[in-house]
Amino acid sequence: MAKRLDADVCSLYTCGSDLNRLRLSATVGLNKDAVGRVILRKDEGLIGLAAEGKAPVVLDHAQQHPRYKYFPETGEERFESLMAVPLMFRGMATGVLAVQTVVARHFDQGDVDTLLTCAQLIAPVVVNAQLLSAAGQTDEERARDDASLARSGVPIASVPTDSETRKLRCKGIATARGVAIGPIHLLSGPVDLDKLSYTPNADAEQEEADLFKALHDARRELDDTRGDMEEQFGPDFASVYQTHVQILEDKGFVSKLQTTVRETGNALEALRSVLAVYRATFERISDPYFRERVWDIEDVGRRVVEKLLGIRHETAQVAPGSIVVVDTILPGYFARLELDKVGAIVSEHGGATSHGAIFARALEIPAVTGVVGIREAARQGEMAIVDGSEGSVFLSPDEHLVAEYERAQMRYAVAIQHLDAMRDRPAETRDGRRIRLTANVGLPSELRLVEQHGAEGIGLFRTELLAFAHRGFPEENEQEQLYERVVRSMAPRTVTIRTLDIGGDKDVADMGVGHEENPQLGCRSIRLSLEREGSFRAQLRAILRASVHGSVRILLPMVSCLDELRRARELVEDAKREIRATGGSFDPDVPVGLMIEVPSAALIADVLARECDFFSIGTNDLTQYTLAVDRTNEHVAHLYEPLHPAVLALIDRSVRAGLRAQIPVSLCGEMASNPLAVPILVGLGIEELSATPSAVPVIKEIIHGLYASDAAADAREVRTAGTAREVQRIGARRLRKAGLLEHVDLGAWLTPIVEEAEKG
Repeated sequence: MAKRLDADVCSLYTCGSDLNRLRLSATVGLNKDAVGRVILRKDEGLIGLAAEGKAPVVLDHAQQHPRYKYFPETGEERFESLMAVPLMFRGMATGVLAVQTVVARHFDQGDVDTLLTCAQLIAPVVVNAQLLSAAGQTDEERARDDASLARSGVPIASVPTDSETRKLRCKGIATARGVAIGPIHLLSGPVDLDKLSYTPNADAEQEEADLFKALHDARRELDDTRGDMEEQFGPDFASVYQTHVQILEDKGFVSKLQTTVRETGNALEALRSVLAVYRATFERISDPYFRERVWDIEDVGRRVVEKLLGIRHETAQVAPGSIVVVDTILPGYFARLELDKVGAIVSEHGGATSHGAIFARALEIPAVTGVVGIREAARQGEMAIVDGSEGSVFLSPDEHLVAEYERAQMRYAVAIQHLDAMRDRPAETRDGRRIRLTANVGLPSELRLVEQHGAEGIGLFRTELLAFAHRGFPEENEQEQLYERVVRSMAPRTVTIRTLDIGGDKDVADMGVGHEENPQLGCRSIRLSLEREGSFRAQLRAILRASVHGSVRILLPMVSCLDELRRARELVEDAKREIRATGGSFDPDVPVGLMIEVPSAALIADVLARECDFFSIGTNDLTQYTLAVDRTNEHVAHLYEPLHPAVLALIDRSVRAGLRAQIPVSLCGEMASNPLAVPILVGLGIEELSATPSAVPVIKEIIHGLYASDAAADAREVRTAGTAREVQRIGARRLRKAGLLEHVDLGAWLTPIVEEAEKG
């Protein structure tokens, strides 16, 4: 570390059994005889100041500081500058790492970040050393040191209990894949409106004027942020801030504020009241995707409050690789953070479909959301592991767990690098059967990931993101521009564009049908599009016009009967006639397909296949509707099992119908990237799998290891299986027999998955 920072001294001070005292434990540059002899209290000297304040101490001229204390035995009188950072473990300072120089020097933020990172890596080692040193102690000594360690958050027991182990592991919602290991950075959350103290202006007119000035200032700030985000990340990220601007311009929102501030004479109370109304409305929405739009309203409201009260937020300074812990992942955080230093994001509230979560996935930042109690449990600076694929957060992990995840992290990075290098190689089984691998995409900013990971096109482009990005569906010309951009970038590869997949329970301006008692079974997806024919035809025209720039397919969501398919196709023909009437151009042979995502569609798949051009099986909704399970409901989520024999029977039925009608059949949803499912889906005859872009190279490599004939035999066995566990064992057996557990890139990742499936 001394060499890395070009320093003359680097010293480590650690706490022993007495956490209020620091002992010089190791040094390069100071008198070696001082090691073990120099002991100081935390309220003594500059080293003590770093531990006491739990913050870095950085001084160009250390001896001029009032807390400077000279220890003759160290020989440090000739050193001028000092940088000292605490070793933090579960919120306690267990030591200090310091560097010094002979010549006066200014340590910059990069130097501080480097030393902090080193200190955060050393802290668990120091505590482990304390634990090891306890061997051979007397009962009295052990009790004293155990109490000391307990105060620093280290549970002491001969055999840790399950409950103790679980305290270090927090579970949430797997939101963005990837693993990160780094120090916790607790990011100050947005203002809590219920805890603010505020004295309104005695002049009611001035109070109203203050509120509207705050609205204006918030709007101006959002415009600036939108410009910055567009320059940094592109128009897709910026569109979210346009959504926030539109909220501030919304006549209903502004009118409610004006009415309430006139009634109460209190701007803050008006904001609280109006936000509460919106919050209650959104909480009635059952679909999590649109329920989480409440965070946009909350974010805007808090911005206005901050302007009203003069609260400012500066760019958050974080150490490299930090695990940023927040209350909710709000879009505004992406403007406040140095994203190149963010290792992962963890939130106490929110889910996988919020704007912030979508941003994290697009930027490939590992993320876990909905981790209850994480802001109270986590401590600033303590080490943590985030597993975005599993939805797990480990606080103060031991060195063995850190080492295990570091190896996994490195193996995964190397594996993806190797697999991406072969991205142009097709997905083909060992006996020559080709499977198309395409990507699920929701924002044009994700197109780079499609390229990076070698997907053969876009198997599912979700147009509903446009709805909440614009707080209502955008105008036809805006849609056309977006679709054209996506289609051009993918040409000559195919882009499958799904028409609007929202429902009456989803609060999208000018599109909803009001409150429904059971919106998941109500007017949603294709039903809503057929009820709002004008908007539907506008979307179809935009898609058709974009088709001249590449290969496009139109996908109809949640079709449940032949009448819906026929009416939708009639409207496609109407849209074509309308384009011709205005002299426009389009591909007249654009295929029109439907999603098999409700049991009724699978059961009449033969009938539907005769009147459409392709099937796309949506396994997420098909599983929920088949098993009557809401996977977001913690009481029944354990019953959500895509490999349930009933779900596979419907998939099998749909594939066979497609084969008989000679139309392509693809499959999208989480099942497409489940390694246990891939052999079975290949065996059932699926011709295309559409998954998240980062999963494409992994699925491709699994397919390379399979024989289609073996997979077909597995599929025959699956058709007689009685439980999901049996199906999982069949998939696990095939992966093992294919030798994939010995695969240089995938083996370490697949082994625990296969072994877990084999247990049953």
